[in-house]
Amino acid sequence: MDKVLFISKGRNRDQILVHTFEKTYYMIGTLRHWESFLNNNGFHFLNVDRSNTLNVEKVKIVNGIFKDAYFECEITKTSKRCPISYYRFDEVIEEMGFINSNIIFTGVATR
Repeated sequence: MDKVLFISKGRNRDQILVHTFEKTYYMIGTLRHWESFLNNNGFHFLNVDRSNTLNVEKVKIVNGIFKDAYFECEITKTSKRCPISYYRFDEVIEEMGFINSNIIFTGVATR
């Protein structure tokens, strides 16, 4: 589980996609269930919008203009990204900063 970057809702009800650098895995359950399970087992996952929960410890950069979290220091076309809700962005980045002080915030153009 320490390789998980973020988890997201799948197309089907109760389908979850687990994203790592190498692959995407499919599981069953709800996003809320898996977030709670992972947080109760020592990880730091944060719900950033209706469809995504990210592993805050894996985040390297947050782009404030596009509201995306990245998991690499050098962003490329193939970099994995996790979108953050526009409406919860300020609240999310504040909480992320408390959990992982190494996150780089770029172009922080909040509402």
